[in-house]
Amino acid sequence: MSKTALVSTKKHIRSSFRDATFTNLNIGMAESYFCAFMLALGISDIISGLGTVIPQFIGVLFQLLSIRSFFRQYSLKNRILLFLAIQALSMIPLIMIGQLKINSAFLTISILGVYWGSLLSLNPPWNRLIGHTVPEKFRLKFFSIRSQFAQFAVFLGLITSGLLLYWAKGKNLELQVFVGIFVFGFFLKLMSWFEIKRFHNDYDLAPGSEHRVRLRDFLRSIRSTDQGKLIIFLFFFYITVHFSAPYFNPYMLGKLKFNYLEYMIITSVAYFGRVFAYKLIQNRAKSRHINKLLIFSTLGITTSPLLWALTENYGAILAIEFLSGCYWAGFELSTTLLYYQKIDDRERTSIITYITFLNTTGMVIGSSLGACFMAILPPDANRYIILFAGSTLLRALVIGFAPHVNFKGRLPKLAGLNRFLDMIPSASNLIRPFTWKKKSKNSREEKE
Repeated sequence: MSKTALVSTKKHIRSSFRDATFTNLNIGMAESYFCAFMLALGISDIISGLGTVIPQFIGVLFQLLSIRSFFRQYSLKNRILLFLAIQALSMIPLIMIGQLKINSAFLTISILGVYWGSLLSLNPPWNRLIGHTVPEKFRLKFFSIRSQFAQFAVFLGLITSGLLLYWAKGKNLELQVFVGIFVFGFFLKLMSWFEIKRFHNDYDLAPGSEHRVRLRDFLRSIRSTDQGKLIIFLFFFYITVHFSAPYFNPYMLGKLKFNYLEYMIITSVAYFGRVFAYKLIQNRAKSRHINKLLIFSTLGITTSPLLWALTENYGAILAIEFLSGCYWAGFELSTTLLYYQKIDDRERTSIITYITFLNTTGMVIGSSLGACFMAILPPDANRYIILFAGSTLLRALVIGFAPHVNFKGRLPKLAGLNRFLDMIPSASNLIRPFTWKKKSKNSREEKE
């Protein structure tokens, strides 16, 4: 790589770190509290639970349209900028709903559908653009450090909104705080837009650089491969998981009457469980362990709702959520590695879109079944406990059909703590340069 190209790559990578900070700060501050926002508007707990899933399904339907020829006539960068702009503008109606205190589930879910549609539609082209920008030999280190930026930003956002809402609850200013959060989220999205805008056009991929896989061809192909069997298994597993998953937040805020501080701590503990598990997997797991990691993680995810059904003790719930975060980290890492390992780069946008569509469809089916199940239960029944127990049973039944898929490749390595701290933004220099030191020919690292 020439010196000029290396400097340009460093510039774009620093910009990507800033984009990760803005994007994930918005996830922690705004997206994580969409369900709480609907509850604060006076929307019922069942609809609020569905309100976290139905918009994602609307979004994934729009994502299917985003890979058609109309959008593929534009470059990857322009598509990302378009979807980022739509996502930023979708925050404005949410601000107005909170300001005017509009108690309309249909309107709120529709706007969240636009938000998720733009979010899901920009992910596949973003992945391709970053893959083209970052040289392959630096890609593992790049995603390692960028993921830690993302984790730090999500945690900071969770803490900030949780404390603000806890303060506002006692003063009856919840909706006003939500308005402020969404205003800040709007500006975070604008800053992400400007960071992507700074990417040099030489790193963009022109129209026609990708191959669209038709949905029927994708569905036909998954029947005959190990990765396809895994995708089918995950579809049914997501149905059983989301039979109860969307209703954990209403259960905490509505049934158990946890305040926003307690809710924020529970969410943060689950997040720390993910971080802990990623580090543990890095130190202990090998490539041949990935399939075992998938089975172990699904077993842990299966037991989580049953544990919720057995206790209302706050300390016990914290422990359950920490373990749940560990299981979900292993599940997400193993599934991502197993079914993405053989995707051709030119087909990546289409394949990722279809996998997201199947997973989200499973989420919607499971959430709808869970809502119907709760609706038919007698009013005096402990609906949440029965729901959690039923979800555990369904998950256990599906696990027996988990396929065996061998993973061949390197596991992603997280950057060391010192390396991560060196990259944290400071007041004088927002992002320190991402550099790769030249190694001597006889160095130990180069030999490896």
